[in-house]
Amino acid sequence: MTEKQTQEAGYEVLRRRLAEGAAGFHLPRYRELPDVGLYLEQVVRLVNQLTAGRPGPLTASMVSNYVKQKLLPGPIRKIYGRESLAYLVFLAYMKTVVPLEDIRRMEAIQKSSYDLVRAYDYFCEEFENLHQVVYGIKTEPAVVGVDVSPEKGLLRSAILAVLQKMYLADYLALMSDEPAPPKA
Repeated sequence: MTEKQTQEAGYEVLRRRLAEGAAGFHLPRYRELPDVGLYLEQVVRLVNQLTAGRPGPLTASMVSNYVKQKLLPGPIRKIYGRESLAYLVFLAYMKTVVPLEDIRRMEAIQKSSYDLVRAYDYFCEEFENLHQVVYGIKTEPAVVGVDVSPEKGLLRSAILAVLQKMYLADYLALMSDEPAPPKA
């Protein structure tokens, strides 16, 4: 086996391991989010669990900042509802590649186009769909939703940016854990 073939085989092993690790990925749909109010620390803990702390941990001060910036509904008597959780899951991923002002624009587009439940569930389904493609589980994305619109194209582009960044981080982390391929 040539050095190039050995290197390609090593990279294929890494890609396969990434695909295997990503196979069970699931984002909870709106109806799966808790229907009871949660305090700030509970919200932070839950969103970090739902996103597996990815792409970075959410903190209480971040949530408070998002509320002040009107990126999500604030608490009522210190209790956050399901609506806030949906926005926080979306924000947790998008904030890594989209500036907050642009996220605000995306939310305005969502509010003028689709109700939150439909938009959030679409986000989850499309995120999982594209996750399978980026991580090599599938070769082509499925068609998600019943209509094609500029809003959906914009969201798909943002999701792909998030997933490409996640994949790169996962690939490099896995690569650094691997011993170097033997020299031929």
